[in-house]
Amino acid sequence: MTSASTEYSQALPDGTVKFTVQCRAAYATKLCFTSEASGTTYITIPASGTYCEDGINTSGRTLYFQCGTAAQVMEIIAWTR
Repeated sequence: MTSASTEYSQALPDGTVKFTVQCRAAYATKLCFTSEASGTTYITIPASGTYCEDGINTSGRTLYFQCGTAAQVMEIIAWTR
């Protein structure tokens, strides 16, 4: 996430059954599932926290996220069937 408070996105692979996301550094991040909503309708991942969804079956799902601090990395691990 090069710029602070800017929405970024990452598509999950088709067939994803589980995913985990976290900010590599100790900063809170915002996560949502709708484009252009990461600044208003979001899940807060606290500093040093993770967010995980399990038991899902996705096709065409994209994650949208942002951080209030520039130059951060969102780590995303996805498991597929």
